[in-house]
Amino acid sequence: MPSPRVERETPTFIQSARRTQLVGVAIDVIAEVGAEKASLNKVAERAGVSRGVLTYHFGSRDGLLDAVVAEVYSVAAEQVGPAVTDATTPRDALAHFITGSIEFYANYPRHMSSLASIFASGHTPRATSGEHASEMLEVDMILSRGIDVGQFRPMDTELMAVVIRSILDAALKRVAAGSDTHSLIEEVLHTVLAATRLENR
Repeated sequence: MPSPRVERETPTFIQSARRTQLVGVAIDVIAEVGAEKASLNKVAERAGVSRGVLTYHFGSRDGLLDAVVAEVYSVAAEQVGPAVTDATTPRDALAHFITGSIEFYANYPRHMSSLASIFASGHTPRATSGEHASEMLEVDMILSRGIDVGQFRPMDTELMAVVIRSILDAALKRVAAGSDTHSLIEEVLHTVLAATRLENR
């Protein structure tokens, strides 16, 4: 008779803290050598642990990369989300999303470098990432609310969300190249708000 399956217990605070620390090490390694070369052995060596510790926490290299993607989006949500949520108008929410995103790129370059490397490696294409889909849906909803209240012009909100994402991708490259963040924010805000505003407003 087979033994009953034992479910893994909910991680303790110490286990969760250790997992977070290991993800942080993985972010640094991926930012330095790229996702393709960031093996479990390399991350384990940097963290000063055995490979088995990583497989215990993440199951596999794919699990570790997934955890890095989730962590980058989680930190971004913590940094950008509150101002977007607290905005009193869709226009302000969109402005906070753009401003916060570019500031995040500037303040967390290693996070963004590791995320871009993982997406480029083909491990988790951004188009199929649940975190990316949630971000795009949030922008779509902001645009839809703006249309409903008469702040934004009628538009294909899904297409405009993709356009905004593309502009932010370009901004990310400019930030990585050393462009002035303040000037970049002003330019992107001007471009996006001009493209979405209702005429005569």
